[in-house]
Amino acid sequence: MNTTCLSRPVLSLVLAAAALGFVSCASGPTYAEMKPKLPPIAKGQGRVFVYRPSSLGFGVKPSVKIDNQVIGTSEGQGFIYSDQSAGTHEISIKTEWTHKKKFNVTAAQPCFIECAVTPGVLVGHVIPSQVWTPTGESNIQECKMPKVRAN
Repeated sequence: MNTTCLSRPVLSLVLAAAALGFVSCASGPTYAEMKPKLPPIAKGQGRVFVYRPSSLGFGVKPSVKIDNQVIGTSEGQGFIYSDQSAGTHEISIKTEWTHKKKFNVTAAQPCFIECAVTPGVLVGHVIPSQVWTPTGESNIQECKMPKVRAN
């Protein structure tokens, strides 16, 4: 059997997927660029940053919900943010299954939720977890805020 004929199409698919990965990650300003431009946090609220520092699973872009309200989309190497009242909240992200996590918001403080992608049966899973503020602040620096798309 001639394996050269089989390996060229496979190699072509791998290269095409890798190229698509570079254009399918979040585009827009980085967190480092956006941070000084963000509005002040309202009294009694904290700012929740949800980010995905890796491009792994670049094609998986599920909605992110806090307390069952959509706040945006999780994208590879991207971040979104939402101001929330101080207290305990629940983040949920659904691909094949819904992954939920309780987290705490402190008034006037940032809160960081890092999303990891793990393999699934059909689609990768985006799993959120609250991280310590210095860790989140460090890991989010190069993540990009997706550009708002016009309808």
